[in-house]
Amino acid sequence: MLEVRHLSKRFGDVQAVEDLSFTVKEGSTFAFLGTNGAGKSTVIHMLIGLLNPDSGEITFDENMRQEEIGVVFQSHRLDDVFTLEENLLVRAQLYGMDKLEAKERVVELLEVMNLTSKRHRIYGECSGGEKRKTDILRALLHRPRFLILDEPTTGLDAESREEIWAFLKKLQTDFGMTIFLTTHYIEEAEYVDYVVIMHEGKIEVEGTPNQLRQTYSKTVLTIIPKKIEALLTFLTAHSLPFFQDSRAVHIEIENSKEAIPILYQTMANITDFSIEKASLERVFLQVTKQIKNRVKP
Repeated sequence: MLEVRHLSKRFGDVQAVEDLSFTVKEGSTFAFLGTNGAGKSTVIHMLIGLLNPDSGEITFDENMRQEEIGVVFQSHRLDDVFTLEENLLVRAQLYGMDKLEAKERVVELLEVMNLTSKRHRIYGECSGGEKRKTDILRALLHRPRFLILDEPTTGLDAESREEIWAFLKKLQTDFGMTIFLTTHYIEEAEYVDYVVIMHEGKIEVEGTPNQLRQTYSKTVLTIIPKKIEALLTFLTAHSLPFFQDSRAVHIEIENSKEAIPILYQTMANITDFSIEKASLERVFLQVTKQIKNRVKP
């Protein structure tokens, strides 16, 4: 669906994107994850032609036309003085629909996003979640095959974020839409098929969420012992990897089952314990730690 090879972009002394290569498969959800300034939005602007790369190639499926791409920008782009419905009707006609076709398409989209009862609300007076949902519907008016979203849930409450992700997954599963997005919410990467973690314009790590968890994150058994020295002696004797803080000992294990024999053998010395499964948050923290260690003088 999309091939990017050796993409680079510089702004003055700042190398915003450097030698970036990746592939987005048709029907998948692909995410760029990174902090602000990582280069995510610059990549999107090059994909949609708002910026020209200094070097590299961007190749979409040869059968896909430009009008089959939908874009949701990070900032709101609709008119504050119009209602949600009016905003969408105007944009639908800009895509070449007649009034009847535009009306039918807008009614359909408002319904699937559960915004029908709010269609007469003034856009400028809507909540952030309602605005973002309408922004996404605007990008879907012309039935694109490839949807690009720049930080689609930034600043939204947890409920609105969940609703938007449920809708995006529906677009993928029910309509086979390919979705490319950026986010700095680590937990949202759990929803996608493929993740790229960026730092200062470069790809640090990439893979499916499961691949990243297996490579960069472990399940952690945390024990608060009655006598910390006794627990440390046990772990050392059994060559179990661990780290500790003032109250607890954290033991890295492959999966939850590995905690059972450890807990059984140290039961008399345990005040409390918990198990935290491998997560993309731990992956991100591990990658961030590697970056900090790399740039130390």
